[in-house]
Amino acid sequence: MNIQKTALSLILLAAASSFCAAQEVTRSAQIPGLRPYKIDLEYITKAEKDSVRMVAELWKGYVESFTSSADETRRRSYWVDGSPDYLQEFDDGNLLYSSFRENRILDIRKLGEGTYELIAATFSKLPGEDYEGWMETVFRVCAKAVAPGNGGKDNPFRLCNWLDAELPALTKTSFKGIEYYSFSDSKVPKRTASRLSAFARTFINEYAPDFSGPIRYVVAPSIDQCERLSGMLFNAYSNPLMSSVSGKTSDRAFYGRTFGSDTVLSNYWDDRRDAALLLLRSAWPKALPMIQEGVAAYHGGYMDLSYSDIKSSLRRYLAGKKELDLSDDDNFYDLAIPVAGKDGVTSAVVPLEGLIGAAIVEYSLTQNGHGLVCRLLECGSYADIFKTLGIPSSDINDFIRGIL
Repeated sequence: MNIQKTALSLILLAAASSFCAAQEVTRSAQIPGLRPYKIDLEYITKAEKDSVRMVAELWKGYVESFTSSADETRRRSYWVDGSPDYLQEFDDGNLLYSSFRENRILDIRKLGEGTYELIAATFSKLPGEDYEGWMETVFRVCAKAVAPGNGGKDNPFRLCNWLDAELPALTKTSFKGIEYYSFSDSKVPKRTASRLSAFARTFINEYAPDFSGPIRYVVAPSIDQCERLSGMLFNAYSNPLMSSVSGKTSDRAFYGRTFGSDTVLSNYWDDRRDAALLLLRSAWPKALPMIQEGVAAYHGGYMDLSYSDIKSSLRRYLAGKKELDLSDDDNFYDLAIPVAGKDGVTSAVVPLEGLIGAAIVEYSLTQNGHGLVCRLLECGSYADIFKTLGIPSSDINDFIRGIL
């Protein structure tokens, strides 16, 4: 709990500094640059007080829609132009809005005319002393006054993903099929970008011919900056102080994530795996994550690791885990394993599910080519994968180990 309190203090102080230097910050007598949500109202004007109230009501209405019968059309109406909520990309939104978690507003502050930042957190509502006050996530979104207010009778504010709100302040560089967004002091390496562009075009032709593009590729120099851009300021389950596994196991610390149907956020200029995953999720939205991630890892590797590195690490891991039964995906669904490069240094801790998927994809391509992989993308369950491959359920464990 002490770790959480320290982490929250650091998060809120970091949040006080916007990426956009030109943004206006409402000052406070309590903390310069950061105004607590329950500020003494004498420090703000009535107009701003009304704006804060409307932003809070907007967010509370949106959160409540996840525990009511609200349809998706109404839910999208809370957002600028009906845009998707990128925060749901984390754990499908369950981490943020489920009924056994309490969602609290920590801070609302003015960034500019008609634009506010909202910082919220989720706390566990599970019974027991160990869960009392347990903070799980801290995240932020923008709220913009873009809708008619009807003389104050209606709420003119709509929510906006933090990543979308920051894009105008970044430098845009276009390549064929890819739009890079980066900080002004970060120059896009043309050779690397050209190679990623060629990779993406080939992948689109094979797996996503209807993708209209372009891919929005946002690059930040560090993991921490990527996380701030994503809107997820703190996640107890991925924080290295709180989690049993951490991606920060070497100097090659990596961040890569897809958002919506066209955006990749990474601290690598050549994140082929996530570019492929974005395209697959766009073209095959109902495909099993195991196959989506397997195709992406087979073709794109993982950060600077090749598929060969991934396969070697998977082979070594399973050789030491002979008791692990792979015939049921429940047995390994939440497992992650260390993956090392040719130098033997562990570069990442990667979910086992996607690595097994990559080995299945390689086998399928070798046996019957691209068409069989597309049939795997149409499977609705783990068992369906092996029915499609003609593997009896009793042979699944031996089959997976055998193709390595």
